[in-house]
Amino acid sequence: MIKSMTGFGRAEIKDEEKTILVEMRSVNNKYLKINTRIPESLMGYEDRIERLLKKELVRGTVNLAIEYKVCDQVPKCVINKDTLREYHNMISEAGKEIFSRQDISLDNLISLPGVMEFKKEAGNGKIQDDDFWRELEHLIKLSVDDLNSMKVAEGRNLQTEIEKWKNRISELLDEIETMAPNVVLEYSKRIQERVSSLLEGTGNIIEKNDLNREIAIFADRCDISEELGRLRSHISLFDNVMENEEPNGRKLEFIVQEMFREANTIAAKANNADIIKDVITIKTEIERIKEQVLNIE
Repeated sequence: MIKSMTGFGRAEIKDEEKTILVEMRSVNNKYLKINTRIPESLMGYEDRIERLLKKELVRGTVNLAIEYKVCDQVPKCVINKDTLREYHNMISEAGKEIFSRQDISLDNLISLPGVMEFKKEAGNGKIQDDDFWRELEHLIKLSVDDLNSMKVAEGRNLQTEIEKWKNRISELLDEIETMAPNVVLEYSKRIQERVSSLLEGTGNIIEKNDLNREIAIFADRCDISEELGRLRSHISLFDNVMENEEPNGRKLEFIVQEMFREANTIAAKANNADIIKDVITIKTEIERIKEQVLNIE
């Protein structure tokens, strides 16, 4: 099973206090590169977010964006009425003891410690809360799952295209294997005709063993059976790697390079216009496969 490196994932949570939206986009990259765009209030979680993504993802350029909004109806601070009442009672009792009739100001009471309780934030305004992190972590993982689902679907589409081109390469290899033996036969016929033409009327003859030796040298030089076998072997290995559950993009890139190498060698040794024509088509199909393999995780 192969997965594309291209995908989109999204997860959102809303409750009475807040809204958190996580969006993730992934595009091709030889390695894993993470770009984050998060609110200032969540910067305290940046390192943990990156560590989490490195555990969940393999490669590609991943752009993560988080939106965090606190609902307007949720107060940023609350007045602790019980504490306020205790302060009022204590000051009233003290006033009676010292015969003071001065009114107790609410402004003065509010400034006393413990009367106003603010939301749990660090002094720099960044949220530092383990419960909040567990919620955010869960949301990021949901976004990653959504991203991976799309990457798997895209991977199936890539595999369908690759299978089509790979099958075409196999068909062309069958044609080349059928034509290859005739290359030596045609050369043997041509060289004998040429020698006969050159020696005609001279009274000279060429030893049959010398002619056969020349044909044998040509046959060895243009023998492409090993290259055809290796190219078929690479195609078989390509199939096995694609079915592997592990990330396999880099392995497939290497196999495609080896397929190119064998195709080039076949073209160089073939010494036949029809075979070279087929090899050009094979290289075109390999190039198409290579373009798609660069999208595979």
